[in-house]
This record gives sequence, C-alpha cells and structure tokens, in this order.
Amino acid sequence: MFSNRSDPFTLDVAYGPDIATIVHTPDVYPTGANITLSCSATSNPPVQFTWLHNGQPVSNSATFSFIASLNHAGTYTCTASNSFTGLTRNATKNLIIYAPLSKPTIVTSNITAVETKDFSMTCQATGQIHTYRWFINGVAPAGSRIQLSPDKKILTIPNLTRRDNKGPYVCEIENPLFSNRSDPFTLDVAYGPDIAMIVRTQDVYPTGANITLSCSAISNPPVQFTWLQNGQPVSNSATFSFIASLNHAGTYTCIASNSFTGLACTANKTLIIYAPLSKPTILTSNRTAVETKDFSLTCQGTGQIHAYRWFINGLAPSGSRIQLSPDKKILTIGNLTRRENKGPYVCEIENPLFRNRSDPFTLNVTYGPDIATIAHSVDEYPIGANITLSCSAVSNPPVQFTWLHNGQPVSNSATFSFIASMTLSGTYTCNAANSLTGLTRSATKNVIIYAPLSKPTIVTSNITAVETKDFSFTCQATGQIHTYRWFINGLAPSGSRIQLSPDKRTLTIRNLIRTENKGPYECEIQNPFYSNRSDPFTLDVAYGPDTATIVRTVDEYPIGANITLSCSSKSNPPVQFTWLHNGQPVSNSATFSFTASLSLAGTYTCSAANSFTGLTRTATKNVIIYGVLGNVSVCQENGYKNKPQAWELWSSYQSSICYFFD
Repeated sequence: MFSNRSDPFTLDVAYGPDIATIVHTPDVYPTGANITLSCSATSNPPVQFTWLHNGQPVSNSATFSFIASLNHAGTYTCTASNSFTGLTRNATKNLIIYAPLSKPTIVTSNITAVETKDFSMTCQATGQIHTYRWFINGVAPAGSRIQLSPDKKILTIPNLTRRDNKGPYVCEIENPLFSNRSDPFTLDVAYGPDIAMIVRTQDVYPTGANITLSCSAISNPPVQFTWLQNGQPVSNSATFSFIASLNHAGTYTCIASNSFTGLACTANKTLIIYAPLSKPTILTSNRTAVETKDFSLTCQGTGQIHAYRWFINGLAPSGSRIQLSPDKKILTIGNLTRRENKGPYVCEIENPLFRNRSDPFTLNVTYGPDIATIAHSVDEYPIGANITLSCSAVSNPPVQFTWLHNGQPVSNSATFSFIASMTLSGTYTCNAANSLTGLTRSATKNVIIYAPLSKPTIVTSNITAVETKDFSFTCQATGQIHTYRWFINGLAPSGSRIQLSPDKRTLTIRNLIRTENKGPYECEIQNPFYSNRSDPFTLDVAYGPDTATIVRTVDEYPIGANITLSCSSKSNPPVQFTWLHNGQPVSNSATFSFTASLSLAGTYTCSAANSFTGLTRTATKNVIIYGVLGNVSVCQENGYKNKPQAWELWSSYQSSICYFFD
C-alpha cells in the first residue's frame, strides 16, 4: 500500500475591486491651478485604472495631473477594473474651474423709462456667475415697489415715478472665487406732459385785432406743440400770432405731445371774432296783418348776433298779447287790433362789441268788414217803380261788394238800381268781402213787388147749402194777397154763428138758416198797393121738408067712390112724394086718385123726401071703404056696442065682422 502527497498548493483567490476611492481634494479651482487626481481600489490582482473626463478617457494611471483651465471643469470618473473577477468599480468627482469675472453692464428693457410704466434693468455679464446683487443709491433694494427675478439678475420697478426712481443703480456679480460691479446707472425717467396750459387772454376780439396764443406744458423730454383751429393744424410752435378776421373765429386747440411717454395733453380756447353788424330788417310772417289774427315780426339780421331787442313806439314790448320767441328774434302779437298794434316797430341786434337798429316798421292792420249795412229803404214796390239798393261796410282795405238776387249774382257795385218787375222780387243779399282778412259780411233785404190783383171768386165747400148744417165759402184768388175781407149784405160779418179762418180766406156759417143766410156775400183781397172784390154771391139754402100734410078729406067711402089723396110740404128744392098703401108704394106724385073698393081700404102714408137736405117727412090717413050692411047682433052680443069707439059692421061671405077705429 502506498500513499503520496502533493506539494502544498496555495490558492491565489482573485477578488475585487470591492470599491474605487478618489483621494479627497478640493472641488473648486481657479484657472491655472495645479490639480492632481488620485484613485485607489483593493483588488487581486491589482486593478487597471482608467480616468474619464465628461465620459472621455484622459488617463490610464491611478494618478492624473493637469493645470486648471475652464475646459478642465466637469465630471471626472475613476474606473477600476479586475479582468479576472470581471468586476469594475467607479468613483466620480466634479471639478469646477472659475475664471475671473468681467465687469457687468446694466441693460434696460425699454429704450426710455416712462413714468407710471413698469421698467426693468438686467445685470448683463458673462462668466461663471453664481450670484447677482443690486444697489440703489449704494443701498440694497427695499420696498414693495422693487421686484427681483428669482435669479436676481433682473430688477423691475413697477409704476415709475420721476422723483423716487432716478438711481444711481449698480449691479454686482460673484462666484466662489471672484466678484465684479457695473458702472453706476442713473435712470432718465420720461414723464408728462402733465397738463397743457394756454396763457390766459381774452376770448372776444373785433376784426383786425392782433392776437397771440401761447401754450406751455411740463414734460421730459420737452413736448412738441401743435396748434389746431377747428381741428385743422395751423402752427407747430408754442406761440401762435395772427391778425383777427372772421375766418379766425373758432376753437383753438393746443396739443402738447411727448413721443417718449406717448402722452398728449390738450388745452382749448374759443375765440369769437366780431365784425360790425349790418342794419337788420323786419320781416313779417304773413303778407297781411289781419285783425283778430296772430301776427309775427322777425328781426332779420346777418352776422354774429347775440341778442335781439324790440321797441314798440320807442318802448320795450309789454302786455300779455305780446309774445317773444326764446331767442327774442320773433315778436308775435296775439289777436291784432287795428288801433293798438300799428307801431312803429323797431328791432335791434347786438353782440359784445357792436349793435345796430332796423328802420321803423309801421303795421298796416287789415280789418273788417265789421258789418254790412243796406241803406234803409221801403221793402214793397209796385211794378214799374225805380228801386235803388245801396250797401256799405267799414273795412281795410275797402270791401268788394256783390249783390245777389235769390242767390244769383246781379251786381258787383255798392249801389244797385233796377225797375221793379215781378221777376225782380225776392231776397237781395249784399256780400261785403275783404280778401285780405278772409271775412265776408252779409246783409239781406226782402223786396216785394206787387202786381194788380185779379177779381176773386167765391167757392163753396159743398154743392148745396143745407139748413141747420155748417157751410163754408172760400175766397179763391191768385196773386200777392195780404188780406182777405168779407161782406154780407154789404156789411162786415158779425155774430157767433159766423166764423173766419185765421187767414180770413174762408168764411163758415154755423147752422144755416134759410131766412138769415141768403146774403149776398162778397170777398175782397188786398195787398199794400192793390185790392179787388168778387161778384156778389147769393146763397140758395136747401131746407125742409118741414112737415108733410095730407089735404083734409073724408075718411069713409062706399065702394065705387072716386077718392083723391093730395099731399103737400114746404121744401127747397121741392120734395119727392111717395104714397104707400099699408106700407106698399102706390104712387110718386103729390096727388093720388083711385076708385074705392074694399081692397083699397087701409092706411095711406104720404112720404115727402128732400134729397139735398136728406130729410123725409110723413103723413098718414086711414081710408074706410063700406060694403053692404049685414046682421050686427054678433057685435052686440059680443059686448062691443057699448064701446066708446065708433064701430061699423059689414058682412061678407055670410059672416059678421066688427071694425074698430080709434
């Protein structure tokens, strides 16, 4: 059995690097400084070192040296690598290299600092600047109106003021190794113009006056002046002179402008240039002044008129009927009167420098016609008379006359003459017209022209005049009748039974009487110049019959006797007779004859009728006709013998009959 051992074998364990470490040195250097960077790392086998500057290899040794320049600033990385373990460890170091700082300058946000506006100043510098600082009048900024940007590079002053924010301003820059300050900066604050002022002068000038206008305004920089007249430029200087003419009147505007602040202020002045006033004239509202109407007078003037004044008969107008327009240019007279408003009228115009008056104006007030009057003359004329009608009326101007006859024009003169004829009677109207006042007054006159009257006739109301009835007569006539008159038997009518119509034309007799009312009757017609009478008219009064009378004869006749019955009656006209036998007509004559027979016995009635009066009268007669006598015992036996009435007995057909007569 054998054994054997190897030589001892020591294991060389490769490890690391566990960590890479850069030897501690400062991180900040000025340019030109000697800088050495050294790196270490525990490793088996020893590590391979690589230095990187901002990621770019610059050395493969553990220690790396260089002279500082701005290019050397940045991140340095030490890389420690073990190719056996495959491990790599890194360590980094940032180096800051500072160069000296150049002098900063103050740069403004705007070319010009303008009052009330915000203004910024920037501290302009190059280099590695860590801090900006500002100084105003040597003191750090303070107060709510000073604003700094977060990096303090920009200083802003809100709402600049000319007095508080002039400065001087200084800005300072610094880093851990260097610092530097700007030159002092004084702020020229532009302001204004605050207000433009025109040097006080008068506002009113006559033509030909020398006028100078001067304007001023506080401003930085000084303002530019522009003068405008009524909006049009006339000068670019502070002072502006001219000789006054009417063309120079108007509004003058001084414009003071600052192109830096962008502000402009204006001041205005109104110049009134007055020329002498020409003589005014008085114009009327209407061609004609008419009484009772309103009338206006206008003061017509040219030029610069400030006030109008009126004078009536040399005095200022007064009274409730005088009215002036608000500007006093127009004077109105209410309800003109011919006596009070003649004038003369004068109007005056004036301005602050001049005045002038019109010539006197006398008002010719037209009036009327007040009333038209026809000269008094008679109204009634006979045919052929000479008639003259004359009319007058008070008026200014004189009226135009027109005569109308029944509405138709017949003359245009104040006086109108003609010879009376029937066609010329009627209403004559005088029209008096004033074309200027528009008034017309009229007067009328009725002219009655009478012709001779024709003979009237009497007309009756009925064909027949009947006694006891009313009867009327009418006076029938033609022509211009004013009055009717009646005559009965040559005398005027009288008595209660005589009645006349209101116009007397109709005469009525109540309850005619044959004996009293025969007449004769006459009617008469009249007018102021003529009269005429009718022919006499006799009234034939119809009357009756008053009574009917049968001529007295015996009442009893034997058979075969000749009997004549006769009847009479007073009447006008004569009556118509009718005989009735026991109610049956038997004759139409006044006398009626027959031969007696028993059948003709009975009651005979005479009827007398007047067809005009409408009256009828009757008379009766009982006629007894006797036949042969018979036995009368029946009547005696029957107790009639002792009757007080007369009685007769006649027999017929073998019987007895009694007849009794009252």
